[in-house]
Amino acid sequence: MNEMVLIVGGIGAGIAGILGFLLFRCTKTVKFYERKLESLNEEIKAARSLDEITGAYNYPFFVRMANVQIKLARRHRWPVTLLIVDIDQLEKINLRYSFKMGDAVLKHLTESIQSVLRSSDITGRFGGSGIFVLLPECDIENIPTVYERIEQRIRHSPLKQGEKQIDYRRTAGAVTMYGIQIHLNRMLGLAEDALNVAKERKKELVIFDKEGMEVK
Repeated sequence: MNEMVLIVGGIGAGIAGILGFLLFRCTKTVKFYERKLESLNEEIKAARSLDEITGAYNYPFFVRMANVQIKLARRHRWPVTLLIVDIDQLEKINLRYSFKMGDAVLKHLTESIQSVLRSSDITGRFGGSGIFVLLPECDIENIPTVYERIEQRIRHSPLKQGEKQIDYRRTAGAVTMYGIQIHLNRMLGLAEDALNVAKERKKELVIFDKEGMEVK
């Protein structure tokens, strides 16, 4: 009788061990797929928010992120600058080389800009040939310094195709607003106006104040 109890107990312990092992494996499998699902969700989120060519935010997500920073700026009375850096005659690069090269130029510009920015700064795709840069706590006097850092980065780390250096011209427009006066739509319009003036006058950078007047 005792032997039978021992045998049954041993079988029971063995079954329990097997069940425990299977439960452990199932738990690990579930956690593995939970991590995969979380990673996939992050990839989907990134795909929805990022421009696939430049890696900067697409326009809708740039506006969303910019409004977050603007709310903070209004609360703390910070200045906010919007800078647009645009590639001159990108279509000629596409025709001379290829559309793939045009995409490479856009990506190079974006990465050059992002490499000199702070973590609080935001980049987004502007139209077909440019990049938005939102700069919280950046006053009018600081804009030329920021732009020069971008230019230095491009000069020191140019785009190359094999041994050949691919040069491209850039033009920029910017506007600064302050605290409760900040309105993103107004900033977008003024920065684009400043960019157009820069292109007309063949200047590298034109800066507007909140009234739409050029800052000399």
